[in-house]
Amino acid sequence: MKFTSAARSMLYAVILTLLIVPVIFIGGASASPKPTGHIIYFYDVDRDGNTAITITVLYSGLTRGSSWVVVPAYTNWTYETSGGNLSHVEVKKILRNNSEDPFWKNFTFTFTSKLEFLNLTISYVVPLYTFILEPNGIFYSSQIEYKSDLEGIAEVLLPEGSVVSSKSVKIITGPKVESPSDLTIMPFPGKRVMVRCSTEPNCRIMIPFILKNALMVEENYTLGIFTFHTAPRYADYAKRFLELYNRSLPIYEDVFGVHVESINVTFFLPSPEELLGGLGGYVPFFGKKPGDIHLNIFYLRTMSGFLEIIALHELTHQMVWYAGIGPSRLWVHEGMAEYFSLEIADILGYRDAVEAHRRDLEMVLSSIGEKYGFVQTWSIGSTPSNVIAYYAASYKVFKTLGDKYGGLEYYKKFFRVIKDMPCKDDDTSIMTALGMAAGNVSEVLDMFRRWGFSGVKSIEEVVIILEKARKVVEGLSVLLQPFKFLSELLLSIALEAYHMGQYSRALLYASSSMTIAENALLLSIVTYGTLTVLIFKVVSKRLKPKPVRPVIMFCPNCGSRLPSDALFCPYCGYSLKLLKTRS
Repeated sequence: MKFTSAARSMLYAVILTLLIVPVIFIGGASASPKPTGHIIYFYDVDRDGNTAITITVLYSGLTRGSSWVVVPAYTNWTYETSGGNLSHVEVKKILRNNSEDPFWKNFTFTFTSKLEFLNLTISYVVPLYTFILEPNGIFYSSQIEYKSDLEGIAEVLLPEGSVVSSKSVKIITGPKVESPSDLTIMPFPGKRVMVRCSTEPNCRIMIPFILKNALMVEENYTLGIFTFHTAPRYADYAKRFLELYNRSLPIYEDVFGVHVESINVTFFLPSPEELLGGLGGYVPFFGKKPGDIHLNIFYLRTMSGFLEIIALHELTHQMVWYAGIGPSRLWVHEGMAEYFSLEIADILGYRDAVEAHRRDLEMVLSSIGEKYGFVQTWSIGSTPSNVIAYYAASYKVFKTLGDKYGGLEYYKKFFRVIKDMPCKDDDTSIMTALGMAAGNVSEVLDMFRRWGFSGVKSIEEVVIILEKARKVVEGLSVLLQPFKFLSELLLSIALEAYHMGQYSRALLYASSSMTIAENALLLSIVTYGTLTVLIFKVVSKRLKPKPVRPVIMFCPNCGSRLPSDALFCPYCGYSLKLLKTRS
């Protein structure tokens, strides 16, 4: 006989109840039974990741009582009881951080039981709740949250061929990530695996697993210039994002002034570290053009519009790159990716998700003040410990400029200006172009200075500094070597950088050249003075006469020590003249 996923889960729950109930009654068979409560979360995951969830609440030794458990707000669920009756039921919204939780509600109930026993079973099924991209899968439980007087257990029945490492099973309680207590991993009929562990009153369970001998089967779904590669089970999601990208493409091409021939997109299964770290997506920054867009499939479980914002964020990276700004200016890439993804998502109708994300960014910004210049040091390959502050600060720069000077139309002007710059991966070029697009370069540069950015100069100011450095260097006497040569070398590097459009580099070398040239006389005096002192010390040491070591003489006849001017030994009378004559 074949059971549906929901029917199988109900059957397993009944079996589990039959196993636990006798234990409860045996434990309470003494003269004064102690009231006990248990809650069992049972997850049945099939080969595609469809997950049937059963929550069983058991009370014994009570004729009446009350309790609560968290249930889903995003899908339908049912409940049934045995052994007692629910006299009052209320489903209440949950407030978290002063806003309503869109995913979970509080199911509060009061019960009576003449048998002093209650079995409450809550059931629901979530399609594709566990994510599988062969050969890897990751189970991340529903919100496990219940009244603290209950003892909790979670049991997860994984698909056929699953392999689980005990070290990889984690319980997440707030910021803590730990190995769960009472962890058991056991084989189950049908070549399946059961993972069982204790739970906390507010936690989640995470189980990465591998499907033995499973091969990834991918299909390509194409709409316009976009092609999505993924497993057929996620085809509907792929088409959803293809439609999103095609709706947003005309806006991007108009603002960025680019024409893109093709872009590939795919889902990726996050590692436990990526899942808990919040990685939503990425575009590989290698080679002469951007790589495929990778979207974290786990974020399909978040609020509507959230993964759409991530998808637009990654598409913005592609557009910024095609507009000529490479990933070396990470503050520009990430700031624009945050700004444009939110602006365009708002235009496309994802306002709730946009407002929620903006609130999160503003909360971060409130803790870092108004100095954003630290983002200039942000580079590929280094992830700051407070990376969210870098995203928020970079976003705030472009959000402020956009709000002040005209939003998307302002950035449309910016990309037309930067297009004619010989080097676009340059802070001075970018800041100058932002000022030119605003029609007020000095005002925009002043804003960057207030934000704490370094080396804030317009291209015209760089030219002035180069000319000043040239005059100072040319005015140096040939006697001020090697500082004249060094300042000339730095100036030549600065001029070369300027002609390549690397204005920030030109400014750095020109400033260094001028600093050395302006202090060449002092540097020469100090250097030559130091050399003179050193030479004098060396010469003095060599010319100083060496001390003459006294000659000690002994009488060859009696061996006595003799005075230095003795002619005869004062002890034996031996003639020393004869000795000197022979020698």
